[in-house]
Amino acid sequence: MIKKYFSFDFQVIGKVQGVYFRKFTKEQGTNLGLVGWVENQKDGSVKGVVQGDPKKCEEMIHWLSNVGSPKSKIEKMIKTNEREIDKLQYKDFSVRDDKKQK
Repeated sequence: MIKKYFSFDFQVIGKVQGVYFRKFTKEQGTNLGLVGWVENQKDGSVKGVVQGDPKKCEEMIHWLSNVGSPKSKIEKMIKTNEREIDKLQYKDFSVRDDKKQK
């Protein structure tokens, strides 16, 4: 049986910059065995991609929507590009450096 993975893009809006949100997102994703990335956006939000086991992705969706880092205040989490994939596109879960943004 071929293992299927789940993938989704996310954007978290609220007080999510300057509160270690990316660091905690990476830790949570790694602890759940997920891969992907997270980065700050110029508009003050955080966005990223999560891929992995569908049940673990559901746990991550809950975390991104309701938990976050200890000092964050999540207003909403927007989930897009949800799909089933055959192969993971990332090796691990990384924090992308916002200094590289144009």
